[in-house]
Amino acid sequence: MEIVDSEMANPSYTPVVRTPLHSNLLEQHMFAKLATVSSNISRLSPTDADLFRTTFQNEEICYANSWLYLLRATRNDQGQRGYKFVGDQTVMGMSYRHNTVYLVRPMGAGRFRTTLDLCHEIRSRMQCPIILKKLDQELYEYLCSTQLFQKCADDSTLFEEEMFPEHILPLEKLYCADSGLYHQSIPFMRKVKRFAKSSPKLLAETQISDVESNPGFQNLFSFNPEKYKSYMQIMREIRSQQSEDGKYKVCVYYDEHKTIHGLYISELLKEKNMGLYCAVSSRAFPGITEWMDHDFFQQVFYDNIQYLYLGGSETQGVDAYVKKLFPSTPEYLMRPLSIGYQDGMQFL
Repeated sequence: MEIVDSEMANPSYTPVVRTPLHSNLLEQHMFAKLATVSSNISRLSPTDADLFRTTFQNEEICYANSWLYLLRATRNDQGQRGYKFVGDQTVMGMSYRHNTVYLVRPMGAGRFRTTLDLCHEIRSRMQCPIILKKLDQELYEYLCSTQLFQKCADDSTLFEEEMFPEHILPLEKLYCADSGLYHQSIPFMRKVKRFAKSSPKLLAETQISDVESNPGFQNLFSFNPEKYKSYMQIMREIRSQQSEDGKYKVCVYYDEHKTIHGLYISELLKEKNMGLYCAVSSRAFPGITEWMDHDFFQQVFYDNIQYLYLGGSETQGVDAYVKKLFPSTPEYLMRPLSIGYQDGMQFL
C-alpha cells in the first residue's frame, strides 16, 4: 500500500545524487543499450494506456492491472517515464533505476519464454541486476524452475512495495451500517474519532492542477524526496485525464489555511473494484492519517466500490499499519524475483 508518512519511512535507504545533465546522459545511454536487447523495447508514452488496459482486461483482476501502477513501477531515477516491451504474445513494462533493470507485470501467452530470453539478453549486454515485479503464480514457478533467479531478499529496498504481501479492503464489511467493523470501538476508529473531536477540520478537494505549489505539499515528501519522484507520472496522468469520468478518484485534504495534509489517488480496475496507488499523509496531528484514510475509504464505498486493492508494503511499519485496517488477503498471489542480485548486494 502506498501510504507514506514520516514515521513509516525507511531510514536505511540513501539515494544516489546525480546532476540533471549526468542523469540525462545516463538515461540516453541506458536506453541505447536496452534498444540493442530487443527491437520490441520502446519508450512508454500516454498513448500506451489503451494497449495496457486492453491487456489487463484479458487477465484476472489484480492490483497490478493498473495504468497508474505501471507508470509508478516503470519510472526512472528522476521520476520520468520508463519503457515497454511489446511483442507478438507478450507485453510488459520496463525501467532502469537504482542501477537495476525492472521488468514489470509480464502478460500474454508468450510471457514464459519471452521473459526468460529477455533476462538472458539483458544480462549478457548490460551486466546489471534485474528485478521482475508482479509475476503471476505460473510465471513465477516457471522462472524458479530454471534455478537462475533469486527470491526476494529480506533486507532489500529495491523490491519496493513487494517486500510485504498485498491486501484488499472489503469495504461493505467495514462500512455496513448495521455490522460494519468501522462502526465498532476498535483502535483504528478510536484514533479517527479523537482527531475529529480535537483537531482542525480538513476539507477534501478533487483537483490537483496546482497541488505541487500549495503550502504543505513539499513537507509530505521532505523525509524522502525519492518517494515524490515515484508519484510524478501518476500526478501528470491525473492532471491530463481529470475529465475521464469514473476512471480515477482523487482527494486532496487541506486545512483552513489551505495547507495540504494528504493526497489520495485510486483507479477503477473493473466494476466495483478499485486500486489505491497513492496515499500520502502528514503527521501534523495525532490520528490525522487514520482520519483521512477512513474518510477516503468511505467516499470510495459511497461510490459503490466494494473492494479496494491496497497492494503490498515497502516496510514492516506500513504492513503493520495496514493490518490494523482489517484487510483481507487476495485470492491471487504475485511475487518478485531477481537475477544478478544476491545477499542484498548488487552485482554490476
